[in-house]
Amino acid sequence: MKNNENLTSEEKEIFKNWMDKVEAGEVTQLQDLIENCNNAFQFAKTHSIYLVDWEKTKKQSVEKLNNGILPPDISANLYRTIIDATDEVIQKKLGIVRSAFEKKFGESIYNYLGPDGKTKVFFGLF
Repeated sequence: MKNNENLTSEEKEIFKNWMDKVEAGEVTQLQDLIENCNNAFQFAKTHSIYLVDWEKTKKQSVEKLNNGILPPDISANLYRTIIDATDEVIQKKLGIVRSAFEKKFGESIYNYLGPDGKTKVFFGLF
């Protein structure tokens, strides 16, 4: 099993494309993607890696904000609003992923892979 640091650029691009479709509200597309996964574990891995990446990005952004490091020509209040709004969008689309996974496989995505990107429970899916 690969952790987030060991992903190939191709894998990262695939995962990004999947989540972009979810963000766009293409739930039918999402169902198609799930149908075409090699197994549930692969889809769970996708979700977990995306979540880990977002949490890392959010933490870095908040640290920059707290240290007064802001993008050019932007106020601290606007920067905070952007971080919070982005987090809301991310959480919403991750919710769509979780719901679609549970509908398809009848199990919580976290039964297969924890949000830290590490295996929690293995149900013999290979």
